[in-house]
Amino acid sequence: FAIVAAIFAAVSVIVAVWRQQRKMAQSASPALTRRALSGSICVGLLLHGFYLGCSFYAMANGLGAALTALIVSTQPLLTTALAITLFGEKPRAVQWLGIAVGFIGVVVVLSPSLDTAMPTLPLLSSLTALLAITGGTLLQKKIGHQIGLLHSNAIQATAATLFFVLLIHTIEVPHIDWTAGFIGALAWQVLVVSTGAYIILMILIKRDSVAATTSLLFLVPPTTALIANIWLAEPLTPVTLAGFGMASAGVFLVTRYATNPKS
Repeated sequence: FAIVAAIFAAVSVIVAVWRQQRKMAQSASPALTRRALSGSICVGLLLHGFYLGCSFYAMANGLGAALTALIVSTQPLLTTALAITLFGEKPRAVQWLGIAVGFIGVVVVLSPSLDTAMPTLPLLSSLTALLAITGGTLLQKKIGHQIGLLHSNAIQATAATLFFVLLIHTIEVPHIDWTAGFIGALAWQVLVVSTGAYIILMILIKRDSVAATTSLLFLVPPTTALIANIWLAEPLTPVTLAGFGMASAGVFLVTRYATNPKS
């Protein structure tokens, strides 16, 4: 699944880059430096490769989706703390409060689905996903101004594709059942996640502080619960709604008082 999604995402973004280049052939654009190229490759491996790959592996091998989401949801805490040292960002006390409230909201939303099953290898894989999205976010913050958005995403998706091609021929036998469910999930992963969501993420990382950008991830679990209620008729409990309110309040506190340091 991951390799097919990466291939389609890479092709779609490369086509977009090609069309943009044709329209802007006469305009000046910054040259692609070796540093920007290598940085974008690393970001692609971290965000598309290790983050998504390790998350999928953890869930497919016994670690619950809720626990995986909870582990990865600590990313705003880790990223914001590292950004203080790396970029000189100084989150206000109210923003730290917002991060804490947002994380508690995530715990509340996921608590009914949490179990005690923590197989070692999938757990380590989930922690690797956490480190990958943290490192990828911080690296993108550093190099985001050095390369165009579409060019960066095309390089990232291509790097992830090559990574998955190598990985899949190392650890398993390639096999795909082209069912309606698979195609629907693939379309969502390519168009909404790997292309749309990642481009928006790149814009926010470049424009806003790390704390403000990563705090939005607190909204992922409660939003997933809302979508599951609409599409899958899964019940929305008072606990879920309370957690959604807390996560939203936390994001509001972080983004409302965010600064936009120049990077």
